[in-house]
Amino acid sequence: MLHRHGRGRLHLRAAAVLTALLATLAAGTPAQATGGTHHGAAQQLAVPAYFYPGGDGAALWQQLNVPGVGIAVANPFSGPGKTRDPNYAAAISAAKAAGVRVLGYVATGYLGTTGRATRLNETTPAAWAAQVQQDVATWYRLYGADGLGGIFFDEVQNVCGPQDSYVKTYRALDRHVRRAQPGAFTVVNPGIDTEPCYADVGDVSLTFEGTYETYLGWQPPTWHRALDPRRFWHLVHATGTAEQMRDAVALSKQRQAGYLYVTPDVLANPWDSLPPADYWTGQLAAAADGGPDGTAPRVLGTPLAVHTTATEATVGWLPAADEGRVTGYDVYLDGVRVTGTLNALPLVTLHGLDPARSHRVAVAARDAAGNVSAPGRAATVTTKAADASPPAAPAGLRAAETKVASVRLAWTASAEADVTAYDVELDGQPLLSLPSWLVTSGDTVTVPVSGLEPGTAYTVTAYARDGSGNRSAAAGPLAVTTTLPSGDPITGAGGVIGTDGVTYQAKFNLPFDFHHLFIDVDGDAATGFATAGIGADLLIENSWFYRHTGTGWSWAPVDGPSPLVSSDDDHYVWRVPAAVLSDVLGGAPLGPHRAVFHGSGSSPEVYTAVITIS
Repeated sequence: MLHRHGRGRLHLRAAAVLTALLATLAAGTPAQATGGTHHGAAQQLAVPAYFYPGGDGAALWQQLNVPGVGIAVANPFSGPGKTRDPNYAAAISAAKAAGVRVLGYVATGYLGTTGRATRLNETTPAAWAAQVQQDVATWYRLYGADGLGGIFFDEVQNVCGPQDSYVKTYRALDRHVRRAQPGAFTVVNPGIDTEPCYADVGDVSLTFEGTYETYLGWQPPTWHRALDPRRFWHLVHATGTAEQMRDAVALSKQRQAGYLYVTPDVLANPWDSLPPADYWTGQLAAAADGGPDGTAPRVLGTPLAVHTTATEATVGWLPAADEGRVTGYDVYLDGVRVTGTLNALPLVTLHGLDPARSHRVAVAARDAAGNVSAPGRAATVTTKAADASPPAAPAGLRAAETKVASVRLAWTASAEADVTAYDVELDGQPLLSLPSWLVTSGDTVTVPVSGLEPGTAYTVTAYARDGSGNRSAAAGPLAVTTTLPSGDPITGAGGVIGTDGVTYQAKFNLPFDFHHLFIDVDGDAATGFATAGIGADLLIENSWFYRHTGTGWSWAPVDGPSPLVSSDDDHYVWRVPAAVLSDVLGGAPLGPHRAVFHGSGSSPEVYTAVITIS
């Protein structure tokens, strides 16, 4: 009798939750009902901290550790680099102790759709997905124990893509991070408006990155109004005065940005310092206006599983009694915050769960002022068992190419329709999970693995995974050994002046993240960027072309096609039109000039001698 009575109460509670959800949907969320704005709502600063936390930069990082700062982005080397830096480790640890989430910078290269190449010079979405996940794994290997808070995905596409392929890939990358690192907080940065399909990708979307003048005339898309303000972040630079700063903060509140950062700094890199002290404290005060008043929303009741599969659980709960002030909910899985709702709708789907496993799920409510309730009572949610038909193991696992610090894996794609991903482990540790839609059934799957040590043996295994949560037997183990470098780090450096441009070339014999060419076209070491005995007026970095502006490391992109002609087998060939070089000289004809080739990242930094180009 007690058992049946308990089931009856459970059914009544389920009916109550579903009735409440239907009523909320019919009425519209609180954000929709109020037109989607939360004027005066508290915000947190979210800062791209692209300055080194050693020397003078250490004080800047310490300045971030104050109430009102919610996020700081660490970016040692346009990514995590290859080795642990004690200064970054200390900065991340101190920030966590102060309540600031430090996110690791990871470039996604727009999935190669704009021609952006990976470090191994590939432009396919599969290659980018592989590199992104390896960078995420490196971030957590180097700084996870120091309190790394999550990942900042940069260079994100803003359209859904053919058959939603772009957004599906970003969604898969985001969920991979959360599955591999429970509790990770993620931000996606397209820097501009996205299509609504991106609403559920990441915890936060950075939807404006530009100047104050541009911000004055910009408006967010209308679909933002239905979402929690804490899902949006605006970055405004070239905001020269304190009055403009306060205006930008006020506009960001009207435009429903829960996170923002305003700076007087300008391009080429407006994120390489912090504003003056008065500007900084004024911005903290303006953002905090309307902040936590000590009155948190009421603690919620127990959630209920509305629907479960082998790998997902949709959970609902009764709305907070004071739901009119609630802007969103945080959801905890086994005591760890794993996601937030899009808005005040009391419903969420948890992804990437293991089959036939029980979890404890609890919910906390948030309001526009930044008050957060304690998590309510946890409910036990159990996923269904996987089906009895695991996929076959990937066939033909092999090393298609082995280099000094990388290996290209290959196998034959599965013909089974229910295969959703291929998992790769390196020395028994998870490395990446390649979504199946990035490869064609029956074709050869190639996966680049970078960041390895020269002359080192590794063991690789691969698995196929299906939508039911089954994983195949292992393909492998495959033993691979990277090669040893030979000769000088950079060889064959030189260039030739032609009738309509200049061709430069060099062979990089070590694994570098950045392949640089510094060009001094006016022969004056006192102008341009001072490096290796020259004054560089122009810079080529991998496939990107810049002109020196201002003082120090200050570069502006040069319009036009990429100068990179080829980089096969790490033999880089660049070509620069004569008109670009002549423009630096004020229209004077180009003659012999000086250049220095440079490699950095993943290997010891190397400069060539100064070379005369004629």
